[in-house]
Amino acid sequence: SDCTVGIADSATTTTAPPRPATERKAAKASTYRSQATAGYLFVTPFLVVFALFFLLPLAYAAYLSLFREQLIGGTVFAGLDNYVRALGDERLLSGVLRVARFFVLQVPIMLLLALLAALAIDSGLLRASKVFRVGIFIPYAVPSVVATLMWGYLYGRDFGPFAQLGHAIGAVTPDFLSDGLMLGSMANIVTWEFTG
Repeated sequence: SDCTVGIADSATTTTAPPRPATERKAAKASTYRSQATAGYLFVTPFLVVFALFFLLPLAYAAYLSLFREQLIGGTVFAGLDNYVRALGDERLLSGVLRVARFFVLQVPIMLLLALLAALAIDSGLLRASKVFRVGIFIPYAVPSVVATLMWGYLYGRDFGPFAQLGHAIGAVTPDFLSDGLMLGSMANIVTWEFTG
């Protein structure tokens, strides 16, 4: 029994007393600070590159927009006159309206098609779902230059497949790149490329 008492005494003497709550909070705060510092150090290279190649050119462009170059007199300060002149230009307003119309029409169509494709793949009822999944993703992986050449060939008035089909049946081929059809042609390309 003396041995057990000695073992119990040695066990109680080697156990450290619990640290006070203030020491635990200080240790936790120190750990949090070191983790936060490490996080900022990891993000710093991105922030430097972002500032150098995005924010700085934007600020410089905004600075340059306040000046006007003249044939006689060189560069003079124009203030907000350039902005007033640009906002009064009908071509700018028609371009903004065209982009807004494209956004209002294109985004819901593309989202609906992407949702239907995702539901079809996820349902488990689609045969060859892996082939369908790859097929819907491939246009996104096509480089822009290749896609431009491909759609330029398809929309071509003299040599594209639509033009050849029109010549074969004696019909007039629509000009897909005209002012009236350009928005639809671009919507078709964007839907093909980014739905997946």
